[in-house]
Amino acid sequence: MMSVMYADTVILNGSVLTVNQQDDVTEAVAIRDGKILAVGSNAEIEAYIGDETNVIQAGGKTVMPGFVDAHIHFGMYGLLDHGIIDINYPKAKSIEEIKDLIRAEAKKKKKGEWIKLQGYDHNKLLEKRHPTKEDLDEAAPENPVQCTRCCAHMAVYNSLALEIAGVHSADQYAPGEVVVNETGQLHGLLKETAHMDTSTKVEFSSDELLDGFVNADRIMLSLGITTAHDAGAYGAASTSAMQDACESGAVHVRLYPMLFDMFGKESGKEYIRTFIRAGIHTGCGSQHFKVGPTKIMLDGSSSGPSCAVIEGYSHDPANHGIQVWEQEEADEIVLAAHKAGFQVTAHAVGDKAVTIMVNAIEKALRQYPREDHRHRIEHCGLTNPELIGRIAKLGIIPISNPSFITINGTDYNRYYGERVDYLFALKSYLDAGIITAIGSDSPVTHPNPMNSLFGALNRKDQKTGDSVGEMQKVGVKEIVRMFTYNGAYASFEETVKGSLEPGKLADIVVLTENLLDYPPESIQDVRVAYTLVDGKVVYKADA
Repeated sequence: MMSVMYADTVILNGSVLTVNQQDDVTEAVAIRDGKILAVGSNAEIEAYIGDETNVIQAGGKTVMPGFVDAHIHFGMYGLLDHGIIDINYPKAKSIEEIKDLIRAEAKKKKKGEWIKLQGYDHNKLLEKRHPTKEDLDEAAPENPVQCTRCCAHMAVYNSLALEIAGVHSADQYAPGEVVVNETGQLHGLLKETAHMDTSTKVEFSSDELLDGFVNADRIMLSLGITTAHDAGAYGAASTSAMQDACESGAVHVRLYPMLFDMFGKESGKEYIRTFIRAGIHTGCGSQHFKVGPTKIMLDGSSSGPSCAVIEGYSHDPANHGIQVWEQEEADEIVLAAHKAGFQVTAHAVGDKAVTIMVNAIEKALRQYPREDHRHRIEHCGLTNPELIGRIAKLGIIPISNPSFITINGTDYNRYYGERVDYLFALKSYLDAGIITAIGSDSPVTHPNPMNSLFGALNRKDQKTGDSVGEMQKVGVKEIVRMFTYNGAYASFEETVKGSLEPGKLADIVVLTENLLDYPPESIQDVRVAYTLVDGKVVYKADA
């Protein structure tokens, strides 16, 4: 008689979304030695229960692969309230509230120490404007202050910070990057390269970085995120601390860091060249920390708005956003990284920036053909049918952010008009056979995957209820696949995770509801009951 291989853990009575090639929905999962042993009916899986098997009852709720957040600033998010003051709405509803937070922090700091804030949205503040350097000076005259907008593409600095950075006039950078007021004096608001360059002066200790990673890990596990593609932060120091945190077991979430720093174009170029010279490339590492793609930043943000668009903004037709890289610059660095064996990607939001990256990838592949390159475009926000056709033909993976629709939808209607029909165009990608993955871009948005599901399923602004390009709605199974299997595919890991199939890593989430019959308009109410990584329960909700 054949002996039964008993499971370490069994999950019974679930609505199990396997995300296999047939999109099978079944009832139960058996786990052994950190991997999935079997998936099937309750009767089939009960045969794997032994005396020491841990049994989790799912109660008819969704059991699915762990979420793969394919674009998140993992460490940056973890630093919120752990080195950076969180001023995301509604934590700070006005400039006066921001100033109060700065005053309180200044009392804790020594003279000359940086005060760092992240997350305000001038569209949501009571005053409907950006803070100014005078606002920040009043709150902390003896400390340099960095007050970063939610998009992370711009920040307001006080006078001491501008002095430290050596920013004295608007003509030091490209037009629009150093904002001046109506009298021609520095406003304090810096955008894109001006902001990124100034960020190099802002200091974080190794202890702060580690604390940020551990904090992010705790939050991500509570949200069912078991893999994160880190979209970059503070350069080599951040990447080194991230690897140490993963290898020590302090961080459980699997990390796939993009090779990118937030310190401006020239710094970013040199950072990529350093890795090329080192001879390593995408894929180096382990199942918990693996080197991802090289990344460049071509334009601004969708909500600023500052992304590079072909036609001017609907609310301001003369404004075409900020294009940070020229086509020739992008061609050169993409070709070099592609030739060296890297997966390549770019932050490209507006259709002009997306066109630049598509052109660069097309040229690199023409000169050095490579099968299964899986080059990406982060955000790939504003597209059109022609661009979608080219993306499909080249096999590019767009990393979409439907949670942006959830929080910025009404602003998008104002900024882009009818172009919202091709903003984060998930349905068009599906129809074209394009594999797209999903990222929260946290801390730009909250990392809760349900915010992304809301945007993808409803295409509405959660606050106003305004519809935003409803033709791009997708179904539950479709968005779950984008957020799991496709995320794994985007890091060349779909054979080991991203679906619930025997032999794959047991990264599993049990939700508090059944997604297949839950009202889409209420999807943000769904929570995580259990998160498992390597078959071990790393998060369990309070009863």
